[in-house]
Amino acid sequence: MQNPYWHKVVTGILFNKQTNSLYFQTIYPKKSYTFDRPDYIDFSIGGHVEDNETIREALIREAKEELDLSDLKLSFLGIRICNCDPAPTYRIREFQYFYAIETRQNLQEMSFLHSDKEVKSIIEVKIDDFLNLLLKIKSAVLADEMILNRETRQGTYVKNITLTADRIIPDYYDDKSIFEKILTLKALIEE
Repeated sequence: MQNPYWHKVVTGILFNKQTNSLYFQTIYPKKSYTFDRPDYIDFSIGGHVEDNETIREALIREAKEELDLSDLKLSFLGIRICNCDPAPTYRIREFQYFYAIETRQNLQEMSFLHSDKEVKSIIEVKIDDFLNLLLKIKSAVLADEMILNRETRQGTYVKNITLTADRIIPDYYDDKSIFEKILTLKALIEE
């Protein structure tokens, strides 16, 4: 059984105030998954809090590892308790510490040369469009995507991809705390 015990994780939602956009990532299949995980989009940054590491230190480390980000402007969004079993052999028991991370760069300006090779692409979507997907008001919206070469980390920019609701992790639709965090982030953008 994978991940049977409760543990802390950090989740960072990267956003751009000037463009009203959120950034999500897709990942290459992980060997640690004991099930076939669809190609969902997920929040920009995430990972486990290691021993002798604060929550903030974990988020800073993960931001550097996954997206080569530093000098972060962080805003705490709250905690989500995740208790689910995506497969019979895989349990998730997490205390997720959510943070908003502001960037002034648009997707085309970002560098991923030193980013983690598990990140397959970064998707930029308008916050209202993402909320419309979560609320099932729309089944698809337009977004932009930076597809990363696994070895060179060079990106290919693709404008106006169709992002469909089935690309969002299904658990997010049923969890009102996800809506609360996105709405809190929307308020930060609108300040």
